[in-house]
Amino acid sequence: MKSGFSAFLRAAVSVGLMAAILLGMREHLPGVATTLMKTNIPIFSAAVLLFGVNVCVLAVRLALIFRGEGLIVPYGKTVQLSFVGYFFNNFLPTAVGGDIVKAYYAYAQTDEAGKSFIAVFMDRFVGVLSFVVIASAALICSWNIIDSWIKNIIVLFAAGGIFAMVVILNTRVAEFVFGALSRLKLFNLGERLSKVYRMVHDYRNKKHLLAAGGVISGLVQCSYFIVIFLFGASLGIGLNMRLIFLLMPIVSIVSMLPSIGGLGLREGAIVILFKDFVGSDNAFAISILLLVTLLLTGALGAVFYAFAPQFRFGKRIKPEENT
Repeated sequence: MKSGFSAFLRAAVSVGLMAAILLGMREHLPGVATTLMKTNIPIFSAAVLLFGVNVCVLAVRLALIFRGEGLIVPYGKTVQLSFVGYFFNNFLPTAVGGDIVKAYYAYAQTDEAGKSFIAVFMDRFVGVLSFVVIASAALICSWNIIDSWIKNIIVLFAAGGIFAMVVILNTRVAEFVFGALSRLKLFNLGERLSKVYRMVHDYRNKKHLLAAGGVISGLVQCSYFIVIFLFGASLGIGLNMRLIFLLMPIVSIVSMLPSIGGLGLREGAIVILFKDFVGSDNAFAISILLLVTLLLTGALGAVFYAFAPQFRFGKRIKPEENT
C-alpha cells in the first residue's frame, strides 16, 4: 500500500511539474514549437550518437567498480545493464531508479547481493562527485558573471561532496559512525547498516579505483556537455561551453530528486537556469531534445531487456562466462 502511494506521489510530482512548466510557458509554446521545427537533424543525430557512446564508456566504469568488488561481469553485459538502466529511469522514481534495476540484475547473475548494490552505489557516487568537481571548477572560472544564488547552490553541492568523501574515506569518522550504529539495536538495524557502511568505507583502500572511475567520469561528463552544446547548435542557439559546464551539473543533481525519471525537474531546472542566457523558448526546446534523447536511449535499453539472456529471471553467469 505504501509503495503504491509512493509511486503515485512521485508520478504526481512529475505530472504536476510538467503541467506547471507548460502552464507557465503557455505563451512561449508557439515559439518553442517553431524552434524545434528548425532542428538540424544531422547535428541532433550526432548528439544522440555521442550520448550513446557515453553510455558505453560509463559501462567501463561500472565494470571496473564491479571488478573492485571481486565481481567479474563481462563488459558486454555492463553495457546492456547501463542501457537497461536508462530504460527503467523513464519509469522509476528519480533519475537513479535504473540503478536499483542494475544492482538487482548484477546480483541475479553473480549471487552477491551486497557487493552488487555497493558497486552500483559507488558507480553513481563517483559520477555525482565528478559533476560537483566540474561545476566547482567552472564556478571559479565564471565567478564574476554568475548570480549569487547559483553560486550558493554549487558551493552547497561542493560542501556535500567533501562531506561525503570524508565520511567514506576518513578512519576517525568511520569509528564515530560505527560507534553510533552499534547503539541501534532495533531489528538489528545497527548491525545491518554497519555491514553496508563497512563495505563503502573499504573504498579507502581502493583509492586507485576511485581515481580511475573519476577520470572516466570526467571524460564522459565533458562529452555529455558537448552533447548539450550540439543540441543548441542543432537549434541554431549558440551556447557558451563554460555556462554548460557550470549549470548542467546542477540540472543533473536536481533531476535525482523524487519524481519519475527526473521528468519535470530536469526540464524546469534547464528553463530556470538557462533562460537568462538563451531565453525561455530556447531553454525549453533544449530540454525537449534532451528528453527525446533519453527516451531513445531507454528504447535501446528496452530492446536489450526484452532479448538479452541475462535479464531472464533466474539467469546467472556461469563460472566459465566470467573468464
